[in-house]
Amino acid sequence: MNLFSAWGRKSPPAGSPVYDFSMIYQRHMPREELVAAQLEMLMQSGRRSTISLHFVGIVATVAMFWPYLPLTVTLLWAAGFLALLLARSLLMSNALVEKRYRTHSLRVYWQLILGAALTGVVWSSAYILSTRYVPVTMQYAFLLLIVMITAFSLGFSVVVREYFVIYMFASLWPIGWWCLIHYWDQPYNFVIGVALMSFCALLIYVCDQTYQPLRHMIALTWEREHIARELSDLTISLRDRNRHLTNARRQLTDLANIDELTGLGNRRLVNNVLREELNRARRTDTEISLIMLDVDHFKAYNDHYGHPAGDAVLQQLADVMQRATSRAGEVVARYGGEEFLIILPGASAPAALRTADRLRQMIEKEAIPHERSPVSPYITISQGVVTADAETEPDDLIKLADQALYSAKDAGRDAIALE
Repeated sequence: MNLFSAWGRKSPPAGSPVYDFSMIYQRHMPREELVAAQLEMLMQSGRRSTISLHFVGIVATVAMFWPYLPLTVTLLWAAGFLALLLARSLLMSNALVEKRYRTHSLRVYWQLILGAALTGVVWSSAYILSTRYVPVTMQYAFLLLIVMITAFSLGFSVVVREYFVIYMFASLWPIGWWCLIHYWDQPYNFVIGVALMSFCALLIYVCDQTYQPLRHMIALTWEREHIARELSDLTISLRDRNRHLTNARRQLTDLANIDELTGLGNRRLVNNVLREELNRARRTDTEISLIMLDVDHFKAYNDHYGHPAGDAVLQQLADVMQRATSRAGEVVARYGGEEFLIILPGASAPAALRTADRLRQMIEKEAIPHERSPVSPYITISQGVVTADAETEPDDLIKLADQALYSAKDAGRDAIALE
């Protein structure tokens, strides 16, 4: 399979869905991604290994050749070779840091191939030139060193097959051909040439047998990580969706329990809260009080000032009632029309009367004009207060509060009646 057979394929169009449910557990690693992963693995494992392995080879070469070659020539060769290795290492480091193996994979690929070829040529050239100046035994030792370096290189460079093959053909292959061509120069050149050719074929076979499973392992690892990432993102998305749904459900519940005009609770909320508070009162053996109030002559107010003005008055009174009830658990609700209900959990009759009187005084301070009221030139309210034990049913408690309200109205309005 050609490493770059899929290059040039267009990436998915912008705006593609984040989650493609039909592809989860069936996604395959794109070939360009596989190439990038191979290059990354090669550079991560080969950057230091290349320098270390060839540096040992350079030191061993200098140690073997210095008695036979001018030391200056040997050191210049070693320095030039080290410069090449450092340049290759720097290239790999920069490509890793800048992630060029993703953005410019083809360029990085050919740069690595060129570096491997130059490195192999240095070794093969050094061997061929050494045959003129060093003894045969030292030539064989040098050749063994090159073979060992090539064999060790297989371990970290097989992830990109072409990289290793190019290095092998640049280092061992020329030496093998040179030995075959110059078989008469040394007694064992022909045997060495055949052995090197056979060894190259063996390395290619081993490389192929190792490369395909390694490539498959990279693809499988990527696919598993990609699926795990997709599932993680999907889990987060579902968690966010559930949170939004919970919030929406809570908002719908609030809307169902809130009076749209005043922002107070509505009759449904009153029924739920009364049921809960009566159950709590039964458990704790405490009392519960209710205040039902009505705006005096509110129909006359609407007829004279208009319904928008009447709505504004109800909103203003709702604000006053909320300020008049400061204890935790106290609930203010609009029971219907201009009728309001205040639930006072745990409040005794005297405490409920004090709350009702405080509310009357606060509304009086508001001094909302009401020219058509026969009671007062300002808005007034009538209040019915009832205190019951925990055995009273919610409907009965509301009926008692309603009876107390009518008693206050019968008493001339702008009054508080206790049932």
